[in-house]
Amino acid sequence: MPFEKILLIGLGNPILGDDGVGWVVSREVEERLREDRANIEVDYLSLGGLSLMEHLIGYRKAILIDSLTTGKHPQGEVITFTLEDLVDLTSGHTAAPHDTSLKTALATGRQLGADLPDDRDIHVVAIESQHVYDIQEGLTPAIAASVPVAVQRVLDLLKAI
Repeated sequence: MPFEKILLIGLGNPILGDDGVGWVVSREVEERLREDRANIEVDYLSLGGLSLMEHLIGYRKAILIDSLTTGKHPQGEVITFTLEDLVDLTSGHTAAPHDTSLKTALATGRQLGADLPDDRDIHVVAIESQHVYDIQEGLTPAIAASVPVAVQRVLDLLKAI
């Protein structure tokens, strides 16, 4: 089996408060893996939909780290799932390319022949957050306290996939 690269992406915007948690967790993971990341590429992005899909081309596996606002979990809870498990609530309701969900963008890319990972091979580590539109650098205490848990979750996923 060929040596496969894993793409680790910290998503969010570091000047929008807790929305930057994906970047913080990715930096911590990157620091911990400094000597042992031959097959892992790390990126930091503030985008979604079609643009995010383009970054996944050529990879077999990916881990996305981001904030998540569902109101179903306590602030700071770390939730892990695959993209296959995520319901696509925007499917078929896209008004503009930047509004396209990742699942829809991946399906479109695959239909066009792009070499993309399967939804079951895209793992998401999300931190339940409410303050994702506050213009401020840094995380609230509840989200900052969840960073070590999320880092460990990513490290465990990297060993498992």
